[in-house]
Amino acid sequence: MVLNIDADEVSEMAEKNECVIIDVREQFEYESGHIENSVPIPMYDIFNNISLVEKYRDKKIVLVCSSGHRSYYTGKFLEENGITNVYNLYNGLYGWEIEDKPLI
Repeated sequence: MVLNIDADEVSEMAEKNECVIIDVREQFEYESGHIENSVPIPMYDIFNNISLVEKYRDKKIVLVCSSGHRSYYTGKFLEENGITNVYNLYNGLYGWEIEDKPLI
């Protein structure tokens, strides 16, 4: 089950180096602002080549998009393909900004 977590939880996990944050938006969206140290891998790239994510299998994987929808569906896809340590940033980057977390 993909777990929804909020911006504070993601921030805490990232500070402790417990996770990798994967931004599943398109490259142009990522370039317009993203979470520091996040890895850009667009959703459809993951759907077409799951090995792009498999190298992070030993860490918690936090998926991020604008609103939380694309990242949630990407997480469901990963779980269906055996990657189970998946989290979704609830409300996506909108939620991140509401919690006054910076984008770069």
